[in-house]
Amino acid sequence: MNEKEQVKLYVQLFERLCEQAGKWTKILLVFLIAALVFFQAALHIHSLRPLISPVDRLDGIPIKERNVKDWHE
Repeated sequence: MNEKEQVKLYVQLFERLCEQAGKWTKILLVFLIAALVFFQAALHIHSLRPLISPVDRLDGIPIKERNVKDWHE
């Protein structure tokens, strides 16, 4: 096998790799966008919110503005 045939083979392998990587990247991107939409919709269901988001469990009591001493200073 001469050098030109080797280069042609490597180019074909590289093109095949790029096509497969692009295919998997598109699939992964579509899956991640679908998961984002699903979980954002599920956060609107109050019974599911504590299961999905640990931040919701850490939610505290809101500060009343009139009780904050340095609010108007």
